[in-house]
Amino acid sequence: MAQFSASPTRFISRVNPRKWGRFKTISFLSIVSICCCCNLTAVAQDSTIQTQDYVVESSQAANGGNNAIPLHSPSQPVGMHSGLWKWTPLAPHHQSIVEISCNGGIGTGVVIAIDEEKQIKDGHEGYVLTAWHVVEEDAGEGKIKVSYKNGIGAKKCRIVHADEQKDIALLWVWVPGDIPAAKLGTAPIEAGNTLEFAGLGGGSNLKSCIRHFSATASSPSSLEKIFADVPLLPGDSGGPVFNENHEVVGIISGGWFWFNSGLLNESGASIQTTWPARASNVGPIQNLMAKLNEDSDTTIE
Repeated sequence: MAQFSASPTRFISRVNPRKWGRFKTISFLSIVSICCCCNLTAVAQDSTIQTQDYVVESSQAANGGNNAIPLHSPSQPVGMHSGLWKWTPLAPHHQSIVEISCNGGIGTGVVIAIDEEKQIKDGHEGYVLTAWHVVEEDAGEGKIKVSYKNGIGAKKCRIVHADEQKDIALLWVWVPGDIPAAKLGTAPIEAGNTLEFAGLGGGSNLKSCIRHFSATASSPSSLEKIFADVPLLPGDSGGPVFNENHEVVGIISGGWFWFNSGLLNESGASIQTTWPARASNVGPIQNLMAKLNEDSDTTIE
């Protein structure tokens, strides 16, 4: 039987230079404090149904709360007309993308496995991948909430495995019956591979305007880390990186340098942008999933 509990881990500060690499002074970049790529927002609270291990939340506006970064249009991805991104078409694999909130911070995640044998209410037990720094402040206190594209959310989700150095975490969650799991890729990404990054940066609305854009893996991509010459926004962290077969091959960590890209929020304030994009490669994710299978007497696919 799977054990849905995380081993005690050393929780580190959300402001962590290890996550972002060594920053250097560059005259043409306005680099702000090193921080996680999570947009601090407040999430609307609605009626909940308490069960033994989790809370299922019924939400009419799971992602329409008091966003710290208001949008010009809630029906478009942030940065739609900026020219900074090459947008990809909406596709079925985007249904697996979720919003993750933890202690006031907002990030992205992706449903990566569903245990069909463990049905709960109108869904099943399942697992979500995200970046470690998105959820590191949970400290086993049940602060993690996952929201789905159908407007339903699950509270008291738990970290079951994490790799702080690779900035990835695996969460135990309740998954609604109409939400699919994304497929995990097998081949590591190399420089030159075509990718799709997806996230909820800048306060993008989960239901209608996930940010999904193409990129090309670049040097110094390695077996453990993906680099791409494309910018990211706060809130994209934890989002999936897909290969051309729409398989998850990475989890977004963030960028190295912050700069003013000219993007403005509804009140006219600047939305800081980070570049270049960094993500874990598929190898560390496979290692994390292998630990999950070691916890169980059956393999979860």
